[in-house]
Amino acid sequence: MADRVYFMSDAHLGVPNERRSAEDHQDALISFLRHVGDTGRELYIVGDLFDFWFEYRSSIPTTGARVIFELYALVQRGVRVVILPGNHDIWLGSYLSDQVGLEVRSNPIEIVLDEKKLYVTHGDAFDADLGFSISRAVLKNPLCIRLFRLLHADLGVALGRWTSHLSDERARLVPRDDRRVYETAAEKLIREGHDIVVCGHYHKAIDLEICGGRLIVLGNWIRSDTYAVMENGDIRLMRWMGDRGEPVG
Repeated sequence: MADRVYFMSDAHLGVPNERRSAEDHQDALISFLRHVGDTGRELYIVGDLFDFWFEYRSSIPTTGARVIFELYALVQRGVRVVILPGNHDIWLGSYLSDQVGLEVRSNPIEIVLDEKKLYVTHGDAFDADLGFSISRAVLKNPLCIRLFRLLHADLGVALGRWTSHLSDERARLVPRDDRRVYETAAEKLIREGHDIVVCGHYHKAIDLEICGGRLIVLGNWIRSDTYAVMENGDIRLMRWMGDRGEPVG
C-alpha cells in the first residue's frame, strides 16, 4: 500500500561510527529507502542527512553517494522526497534539487496530512541563544558562502568535518536537558493550533502526548535507526530492523 508518509532525520552520513562501517551505515539506509519506495508516497528528511555538505560549482562531497543514488531512484518511482537542512548540513543546494529531484525546503515547514496540521523542523532552533543566531546568520551570509567556495574542495570538506566534530564535542562536555526544551516548544506550537510537532536533532526518539497533540522526535540513524510513519491520521515511531520496521517502545 503506497500511501504512507515517512519521516527520518540525523543520519549524519560521513560521521565516524563506532557501531558499524560507513558501508553498513549506508546499507541500512538504502534498505529502508527501498521499503519507503514500496509502501510510501512521501518522505521527509528532517535535517542532518549529512554530517557536512557543501556544493562547489564543479564538485560535491562524495560522502553518502550510494544513498544519494537511492534517493534519486526513489524520486523516479514517484515518491515525493522533501529535505530540510539541519545544523550540520545547512548548505543544502541546487545539486540535490536539480540533479537528484529532492525538494529542498527551509526550516520550518507546516503541512496538512490526513486533516492533521503538522509542524516539521530540524529542532536546533528550539533552544537558540544569541550565539547560535549570530553563527547561523554568518554561515548563511552569501558573502561567507562565496568566500568558503574559494577554498579547495578537499580543504573545505576537511574544515567542515573538523568544525562538526568540535560542535559534537562541546555538546558532550556541556550536557543540557534538551528534552524539556522540546516539550516546552511543542506545547506552545500545539496550543497555537498544530496537531503534531515532528523534529530531529535530539538523537533520542520521543513520542509524547501534549495538550491533546503529539510530539514526535525522530531519533537518529547512527545508532538507533528510528523513524516515524503516518497512515490514516495516525503517526507512529518505528525502528528499522534491516528488513522491516518494528514499533519503538
